[in-house]
Amino acid sequence: MRSEQLSSYITQKGDTWDLISFKVYGSVQYVEELKKANYDFIKLICFPEEVALIIPVVKVSEEGENPEWF
Repeated sequence: MRSEQLSSYITQKGDTWDLISFKVYGSVQYVEELKKANYDFIKLICFPEEVALIIPVVKVSEEGENPEWF
């Protein structure tokens, strides 16, 4: 699904960690990896627009499930 290189994501107003994880990985289970790669923004819950985040390479699990509320 993803290339083996780090990439970036430019936030849209209202993005949250779980929404970004879902958008880039197809699952909300990679929030912690995103936070570790973007420690300067860790206290943000809801992002403003145009924040550049690093998207780390992760092994995306085919078995991962999203919570039923998502």
